[in-house]
Amino acid sequence: MALILTRWRRGLASALSLKRWRSGLVSLLLLMPGLASFFGLFFYPMLVTVVRSFRPEGESQGWTLANYVGFLGQASARQVIVLTFGLAIACTFLSVVLSVPLTLLLRTKLPGHRLFRLTILIPMTVPSLVGALGLLLFYGSRGWLNLFLTQTLGIVREPVPINYTLAGLIVFYLWHYFSYTAVTTLSTVEGLDPAFEEAARVLGASPWQVLRHIVLPLIMPGVLAGSVLTFMAAFGAFSIPLITGGSYRPLAVQIFKQIEVFTPGHWSAASAMAVVMALLQLGFLTLYMRLLRRRTA
Repeated sequence: MALILTRWRRGLASALSLKRWRSGLVSLLLLMPGLASFFGLFFYPMLVTVVRSFRPEGESQGWTLANYVGFLGQASARQVIVLTFGLAIACTFLSVVLSVPLTLLLRTKLPGHRLFRLTILIPMTVPSLVGALGLLLFYGSRGWLNLFLTQTLGIVREPVPINYTLAGLIVFYLWHYFSYTAVTTLSTVEGLDPAFEEAARVLGASPWQVLRHIVLPLIMPGVLAGSVLTFMAAFGAFSIPLITGGSYRPLAVQIFKQIEVFTPGHWSAASAMAVVMALLQLGFLTLYMRLLRRRTA
């Protein structure tokens, strides 16, 4: 009897092991398309870029740090990095400042709130190149806004300089990337339980205290998530600064110039700049995750 029971247990264990193996194999097969796409569309191009950044310019063999030294050793490179960070930080800060009160207003179901929601989503649905061209047509020196001010109203004699200025570039960044912060903040705001605010009011809290101690801490995860998305997108912005930035050329535009301006293109130098850009973004994301972990600890 004991022998039969032992054999039955072994058979059951073998069957369970075979079932788990088959389940794992099926899971692996289901993951294969995703893994292949990840490797082919992300990992392999990044690997090629990293390898190319260490190649001498115009050669397919040999290793060198000259591309990194040549870029990071220039004073203009540091200015470009500062400009890229500055534009991304300014865009992120203004996005947070605008999105929090706006989404709290939309929560009150004010008249026309559906139209406001649609307006927030429009920049996300418009390709950055199309948006940049639209901004150029509207705000350019011969754009619709300046034509309206100079010819229709006649309140100014010369066109108002908006394009190709630093302030104008920040405004254009804000127009295109504001939606990232606003949408995540709005989804968090709409998920708030009114019972917390009502309980605070019953206990005698003022509207400012409710906002500061109840509402803002609860929506902060959404605000932080949106701000990270906004920063990462603004840091890698290309079409908007290329078309409307003029002499203000952040890192993505400088990488493009290395390929477009020089014949043949400086692919190794551009690869080194791309690696530096990716490391800066990765460093920011790592710092953000650490700060978020400390905050939630």
